[in-house]
Amino acid sequence: AEFRKRKEDERERENKKNQEEEDKKKQEVEIIIISSESESEEDEIEADYAEFLAGYVPEEEQNEEEEDPEPIEISSDESEKKSEISSETLSD
Repeated sequence: AEFRKRKEDERERENKKNQEEEDKKKQEVEIIIISSESESEEDEIEADYAEFLAGYVPEEEQNEEEEDPEPIEISSDESEKKSEISSETLSD
């Protein structure tokens, strides 16, 4: 009778150990999955935000550009000559 009890106790201990190990494995896997998903989502969000910031123009600057567009200067030999000529004529 004692022999049977010991064997049953050993089996129960082994079952408990196996169950605990399986539980640990499941928990580890879940942790890995959760952390990798959250990291990739964070990276994605950061990338989207960086892209948004790269193309972002503050409203104040947008309004200024619409009201007073800056003239585009084209630098070429002819335009330099023209500006020299016009400045000479004004000074005379």
